[in-house]
Amino acid sequence: MNKHDLDKAYVSPIDKFLYQFDADHEKSASQLAEIRKYERINALRDNPDLPELESEIWRGF
Repeated sequence: MNKHDLDKAYVSPIDKFLYQFDADHEKSASQLAEIRKYERINALRDNPDLPELESEIWRGF
């Protein structure tokens, strides 16, 4: 391995700890809300023909 090459398979001890922590602990309410929010955003991005839920703000425009 050249001294300028990076070890792309390297996983730091901190990353290993965080991965294990996430596997062992339940997601918080705010994490679940964030996941749902981005699932909706990604669905709208990937399928722009999905009907948008009508909001009271835009009713009548």
